Amino acid sequence: MFRHNLPLKKISLLAATCGGLLVSLATLSQAGGPPPQQGKPVSQPAETPAATEEPVSEPTPAASPGPSGMPSTPTDAPARFPMPSARVTPGEGMIVIKLVNTTNAVINYQIVGVTQPRTLGEQSEILLQTLQVPITLTYQRPDGGLLLVRPQATAMPGMLQVSFGATTELAADTKSLQIQEDGKVILN
Repeated sequence: MFRHNLPLKKISLLAATCGGLLVSLATLSQAGGPPPQQGKPVSQPAETPAATEEPVSEPTPAASPGPSGMPSTPTDAPARFPMPSARVTPGEGMIVIKLVNTTNAVINYQIVGVTQPRTLGEQSEILLQTLQVPITLTYQRPDGGLLLVRPQATAMPGMLQVSFGATTELAADTKSLQIQEDGKVILN
């Protein structure tokens, strides 16, 4: 009896280990991979770069040294904070937003915490007045199409025009726009 149950216990232990490994891998893939390393690993000397700092499959063009003494390349990590896409000057903390849909598709939008979800018809525009900054504007096409969003300040002080266009580039697609208290417009 002991001898017969021993292989089952080994199989159960092996199954539990494999199951735990699969769950860990699934969690990492859902989270986007392991967390990025900050600085150099402790085991590496300061003079030699870590083997993972340069991608193997892409050629590295010659570049001028960066602030750390290492060459700065286009494959460096993006800036920690996104650059503003536009800037608007709020008047007494208030702005006006003009939404312009240049697509042949309906766009659903909402100003988080201010409006209920709304619809902007195809080839139409709307003026949203007296909005207190900071705000977050979310938008999407119900058909799942990609949007190219172009915010720009207008000649009228305190007014931002947000134009929605269609795109086929996944990297250009965004889902929200934030306007900070100082008027910086950030696309996400």
